[in-house]
Amino acid sequence: MDQIRFGVSFKTFVFHCFILRSALSIQKREWIDTSTARLTEGDVSCFSDYMEMRIHNVRIEGLGLWLSGALKIRVNLASLDQLNLQLSSCGLSLHKDPDNNFIFRVSYTGCLVQQQDGHHVLTLNLVKRINRFGGRPHSVMMKCPLVSVLPSREKIQCDPEYIQVTRQVAYDNWDNELQWCLSLSDQLIVALEDASLIQMNIDMRGSDITVQGRRGEVLSPVTVMEDEGDFLALKLVSGQYAYSMEATCPKVNTSTAEETVLHIFKRRMGLTKRGSRENEALTVSDVWVNQTDNFTLHETSAFVTLIIPTAQILQTKSCADSKRLLQPFYRVDVVLTFKETHHKMQWSMENTLPCTARPAASHRTPPPPGPNTTARSTLNFKPQSSATEQTLLDRLNS
Repeated sequence: MDQIRFGVSFKTFVFHCFILRSALSIQKREWIDTSTARLTEGDVSCFSDYMEMRIHNVRIEGLGLWLSGALKIRVNLASLDQLNLQLSSCGLSLHKDPDNNFIFRVSYTGCLVQQQDGHHVLTLNLVKRINRFGGRPHSVMMKCPLVSVLPSREKIQCDPEYIQVTRQVAYDNWDNELQWCLSLSDQLIVALEDASLIQMNIDMRGSDITVQGRRGEVLSPVTVMEDEGDFLALKLVSGQYAYSMEATCPKVNTSTAEETVLHIFKRRMGLTKRGSRENEALTVSDVWVNQTDNFTLHETSAFVTLIIPTAQILQTKSCADSKRLLQPFYRVDVVLTFKETHHKMQWSMENTLPCTARPAASHRTPPPPGPNTTARSTLNFKPQSSATEQTLLDRLNS
């Protein structure tokens, strides 16, 4: 009798194992096989360098399984910091939003992204679990138009009284014009026509937008690697988009040091998501300085620092208020490449120092092309030197 009971129990156990294995096999096929899944285009936000999609928490387990299979990694959704270290090598990141859902960011240069018919495309197989052993397969396509021209230029002009920043006007991925507002320090937001409320002046001319303000009213002190500067925490914002106008001016000094220290703020130069906390680190892969090959580069999480012998860039001109005084100034043109971005950053700085007494046997150094930023009370716009502009464009396209 005991042998009969054991035989029945053993057969029942084997039958249950067969049923469980079949169910798990069906579940795995449903979560991974995209050929039978329903394909829809996801609600994707498109930016200049990346696209984002909100993943509801009921589908996040399916995304984790898809990532595990696609990247051949072990996915632990309970430790997003550790997971993002793995995802970053493929241009991906995953973060929680305030509603406890997830934001999946995909760089256009990511290893899984394809270009199809003028679009960046990535297809995900997300599954919503409907019972213990299976789920409903659902393929979602992330799709954004290719960006033909990324705004990558920034020209900064500093003098003892003012800062002036010029950038290209940015359009969205569909080349639509955006209605911009100014955001100072992520707190004060005003329309462009009301820029005076935050002590700024605005000029839009051709393809460029220029902002100007008094240093003492719009700049904040910043310390980078024990060197002090003044930082403009200004962005253009429109709907979900943000566009950086951030810049740093050297501290005003009445005398020139042997070395000039410049701080370049790290960021993506195109449209980014407004209000997002940039967790990714940008790392310099290449740097080129137009005026000299003799420089030292350091970088922190937020800044690239260039140290240049002052004698190699410093020039002088007659002071506008008195021909008997000299005004030192310099200009530096830089092209930066970051490992994490597809586009190069073209950065130019003109810094004018306070006027000083003219030495007895001094010779006036001819100034480079560009505006005289001394003691101006209204915006003064002049085109950049065509020779310098062409040199930088050639470097950007190399």
